[in-house]
Amino acid sequence: MNWRPLRKSWWLKLPRLGEGENTATALGAFLEQHAGEPVRVTVNSFGGHAAEGAAMMALIGQHGTVRAEVLGIAASAASLLLMEAAHIAMHSAALLMIHNPAALAFGTADELRGEATTLDKIADTYAAAYSRCTGHPLSRIRAWMDAESWMNAEEALALNFCDEITGEGERAKAVAAFDYTRFKSAPAQLLRRAARNGWAGETAASTPAH
Repeated sequence: MNWRPLRKSWWLKLPRLGEGENTATALGAFLEQHAGEPVRVTVNSFGGHAAEGAAMMALIGQHGTVRAEVLGIAASAASLLLMEAAHIAMHSAALLMIHNPAALAFGTADELRGEATTLDKIADTYAAAYSRCTGHPLSRIRAWMDAESWMNAEEALALNFCDEITGEGERAKAVAAFDYTRFKSAPAQLLRRAARNGWAGETAASTPAH
């Protein structure tokens, strides 16, 4: 399919899924408006609500002719939503990350055990989607998720997490503002950027699974 030029595009307007216009409802309305037409969905997000990422993935798959483009970063739930796109492109300076979903929880022991069970089920959903898209066995995907795996564009292409690298030789795109110290294996350049820009500590408030 000839994807360029594509005038019909939808951007994640905030870095966190589930906030503002970064919702499955907003994406669904855009895709319904352009049913049957090739469209572009542009991603630069550290993740957010796991359910929003899963719903966005389903909507993209149902539409059938979505080109997903990663500019900056697609981490956690933001990497999940890419998996049903007809074509996934990453900027040469972009990063993609997969990991086990996490949540901040408060409650009794039984409530916390229930939260852990829910996270296990969400992780199963993530792993199945990554496996289906890339062709890697579930056991390998789960190992990568356990390790919190960060990929540059070349690595993502080699491992079938994207289909194309764009923008080689262009200026690097800005990554979404976030406290990347919250991830356990974030690349050093993201940690330095979070410290330099004052992002560290800004997102420590309770957030849903991502």
